[in-house]
Amino acid sequence: MSFKEYFGSEGSLIPRLATGFGGGIGRKGSLCGAFTASIMAIGMKMGRTDPKDRETLLKVYDRCQRFWEQFEKEFGSRDCYSLIGLHLDDPEENKQWAATGGREKCTEIVRKTAEMLCDYMEEI
Repeated sequence: MSFKEYFGSEGSLIPRLATGFGGGIGRKGSLCGAFTASIMAIGMKMGRTDPKDRETLLKVYDRCQRFWEQFEKEFGSRDCYSLIGLHLDDPEENKQWAATGGREKCTEIVRKTAEMLCDYMEEI
């Protein structure tokens, strides 16, 4: 089951929102897309609907910080470049990533992150 199905979201909104997350946001090596999507999912589950709701805001911040720590403990970093060691926006490094099993490595990070997130969501 995808998080889209889990949250009961209609249409293609979630994949559309997450399209640019790959490669550390548009292949720039910043925050891992799996991590970023997890933060989005936490917000979907418990985020505020009223912009003035500071109590909920602080609870979500706390949950995001905890997940951040869990992610870094599992993978050693939350930054794409630190995780894969290549700049995916560079055509040669992107080829090297593909040739050396990069897609499989990233797929495994996504799989493990989704598993961690499912467990985490049960706690909140």
